[in-house]
Amino acid sequence: MIPGPISLFGLFVSLTNVSIPLIGVHYDFKIRSFAGHITIDQTYKNTETTDLECVYGFPISDQASIVGLTIEIDNRTLTSVFKKKDEAFQEYSEALKRNDGAYLLDQSERSDDTFVLSVGRLPPGKECKVSISYVTTLESVTETKSRLTIPTSLYPRYDPTPKLQKTGVIAPESYRATVSYKATLSGHIQAVDTIENITSPTHPLSVTTVGPKEASVTFNGTQQALDKDLVIEVELKKNPQSYVEVEETSPGVYTAMYAFVPSFKPDNSGINSELIFVVDCSGSMSDENKIDDARRAVQIFLRSIPEGAYFNFYKFGSRFESLFPESQMYSKETFARAKAYADAINADLGGTEILEPLQKIYTSAPRSGFSRQIFVLTDGEVTNTQEVISLVRQNADNSRVFAFGLGQSPSRSLVNGIALAGNGKAEFIKHGEVLENSIGRQLARALQPSVTDVRVVFHGVTQVQQAPTVVPPVFKGDRQIVYAIFGLDKGDDATARPFYIELKIGQDKTKVPFTIPIKRSSEKPFLAQLAARELIRHLELEQKAPPRPTGSLQFGRHPSPLPSDNQTQESITALSLKFGVLSKYVSLVAVESRTGRNASADPMKLREIPIQKSMPPRPPMYNSFVSSFNMHGYGAGGGGRRLQAATNSARSKSSSSGRHNHYSSLSLGPSSAVIGGFQGNRGLSSLSSSSSLSSSSSSSSGSVVTTTTPLNALLTLQQWNGAWNLTEELARLSNVTVTEIHSAVPGLDDNVLGTLLAVTVVKERFAQQTDVWQAIINKATAFLDKQPDQAAIQSGLSALRLIIKRN
Repeated sequence: MIPGPISLFGLFVSLTNVSIPLIGVHYDFKIRSFAGHITIDQTYKNTETTDLECVYGFPISDQASIVGLTIEIDNRTLTSVFKKKDEAFQEYSEALKRNDGAYLLDQSERSDDTFVLSVGRLPPGKECKVSISYVTTLESVTETKSRLTIPTSLYPRYDPTPKLQKTGVIAPESYRATVSYKATLSGHIQAVDTIENITSPTHPLSVTTVGPKEASVTFNGTQQALDKDLVIEVELKKNPQSYVEVEETSPGVYTAMYAFVPSFKPDNSGINSELIFVVDCSGSMSDENKIDDARRAVQIFLRSIPEGAYFNFYKFGSRFESLFPESQMYSKETFARAKAYADAINADLGGTEILEPLQKIYTSAPRSGFSRQIFVLTDGEVTNTQEVISLVRQNADNSRVFAFGLGQSPSRSLVNGIALAGNGKAEFIKHGEVLENSIGRQLARALQPSVTDVRVVFHGVTQVQQAPTVVPPVFKGDRQIVYAIFGLDKGDDATARPFYIELKIGQDKTKVPFTIPIKRSSEKPFLAQLAARELIRHLELEQKAPPRPTGSLQFGRHPSPLPSDNQTQESITALSLKFGVLSKYVSLVAVESRTGRNASADPMKLREIPIQKSMPPRPPMYNSFVSSFNMHGYGAGGGGRRLQAATNSARSKSSSSGRHNHYSSLSLGPSSAVIGGFQGNRGLSSLSSSSSLSSSSSSSSGSVVTTTTPLNALLTLQQWNGAWNLTEELARLSNVTVTEIHSAVPGLDDNVLGTLLAVTVVKERFAQQTDVWQAIINKATAFLDKQPDQAAIQSGLSALRLIIKRN
């Protein structure tokens, strides 16, 4: 049961009148090339009169590897050790019985992105600092932009089987609108090329330049609430097509990180596609305007569907429903029905049960001759993550899955997991970010054939253990990272022979030389732990989710489900212990031996640390906090949030039943303005390709009203078949008049003229934003290619190009 909002008085929760032992959190990060090392310092203090056992659940990226746990107490530093989960818990529990202090860090058995820290027997008046270290890779946003996401907030996750016993390691389910502890930040960035800018769409940052490729980062001003994930984006002036970094992991053993951006030429002829859009309409989507983002996304999808494709829409919550009983051909009539359906999307379907609509989709084979692409839009707040990922993986040979994580703190484990298992990609969209960028990238990936014939071979080294062992499908412009752990031939040294990597994409081959360090770096190596995490992640994908218990629904009567694959569990355990990486089956434990206390256990109280839920959107000036060198961002505090109860809606005639409810950018270059609307009567006259960022305005009531971008205003005028009609609105947005266009290009009808005008404006004024418009302009080009007088089309394009450039 999820508690409702309650008030806090100082350090005391009014509901229970007990103190919160966690008093502060500090994040420190170091980015090196495409990897990051993050340390979380959590400070606990016992202000009560008896010993406490503090339990805190918190998120860490599912792409990360937890590599260390240290504790500082009474001027001593304790270092933890990796042990099998059962052994670690037994050691922890036995220490508490002896009146010793003990510390335990586990990965939740429900989700790869949730961890549980137990601070055992903290004495009255004592304070301790617990430091958790992990390493992770940066997400590739564009060819030149990378993103570091540091999850800080957990949101209540919907459990489709709440009456069954919750077994194993589970994060405390204590949520509050506000909590007393806050976060501070420090960071250092060492890039592979000159840094263009450093931004955050989520938090105010202060960025200080250290060198062209180097910068330091802190929060700008005050401490920050842990109410949403921290996102930091680093954009470079240019990014190398390939980059290799090698470190000595142990004497004679090396680990390489090979990052490359595929440079193959995609097949622009496209593929015959069946496109299925699966939209989360659960109650949690009403928060942070996530459902509004989903509704806008569906409208963009609709205008991007190519002619000749089949499509369908699914909405899901505690039940699910579909627009059509089966996928339909994209046409003027089906477009109109889908548009009305999308306009009516609301967060009114209760809980988040994503499994059943996917099961329904997979029960039907893809249409013959068509490639099925599934787009999932969700905040991912579920507990049966492994079951969903397992289903997607079982069907990866007939359907690709492209996932969107919406909101401030989506389940990255679910969103990344289904995308990886479905041979697609994941995108995360925070409130206030430009939806069109992410959607355009996903559509471009989905509407091109999958490139699966990719191999990476390391030459000149021996005993190569590569991660991933099989390179997943690659997409043009998306950086891919491959790790290799290897040794050298007996008698060889680091200069004995040339070392190189051979990248094979189809028939194309590329050789990338690399060197091996002659002496070990003073920095602690961590590439091997990233490689081990990648190996573990792919082993986890091979596992089948345990079956749901059936029969009796009595709480507490079901045994913990046994793993379905003991051999896989043993392999994951061995990798965790060998490389020092936390996993589902291996924990970190430390024991603090205390003298002078009773041999028998003293009284001890359990304190579950309440977790702060995500906050509602702030006023527009705080939607995108951005910083650049020598500049400071601006921010303000947030407010509380309301937890909206899920509601049921009436079943539609086309629905299939499930279960009922259980329940910001500043550049280093010349100054520029963010434009969210139109200036005067001349529309886009002052706009360039850099000005398509969304902006918002605040109404008199204080609510946030999102305005469209200039580019999106143009794109939304497109008709179902890819054409634009030459209207006064289109002319105004294009900074021309209808009369001017008719005079310049006589003899063509208004549908052709409008399409020529829109295509010209988009390509000339938004040339740098192909991610946003490529799929939509491809439809327009196909429409123009069908016109009988191609000479007139080319002449019209030339004439309009001159007019647009002049204006």
